[in-house]
Amino acid sequence: MSTSIESFMKTATKEQRDLLFQLSNTAEQENKYANKVNQIYNSMKKGIYSSDGFSVTVCEDAGDAMVISAGHRQELQRLRKEVKGCMEKAVELGMGHLGLIQRNYEHYVGKPLTK
Repeated sequence: MSTSIESFMKTATKEQRDLLFQLSNTAEQENKYANKVNQIYNSMKKGIYSSDGFSVTVCEDAGDAMVISAGHRQELQRLRKEVKGCMEKAVELGMGHLGLIQRNYEHYVGKPLTK
């Protein structure tokens, strides 16, 4: 059975709290970059992409979108590796019972969470 973050925080060590804070910040950044990449791929429907509302880049197919989104995808990959490391560290620190870890571990680490 999973434990909520709220109840866990009452007994968490500083290292565990710091890890949850890092995980939260990294996940927020990951979401930001995933949205940017999705925005670029969605722009293919219009045939153009504008990151600032002024300059326009032709974006007619997946190849164009791949080139335009390359930097964002690299940062997204780096952030996902960081989340993976946080997930593995969380399990090492005895946080595998948290619902957050249980729901996301396999997605980021690539193997089931074993208890």
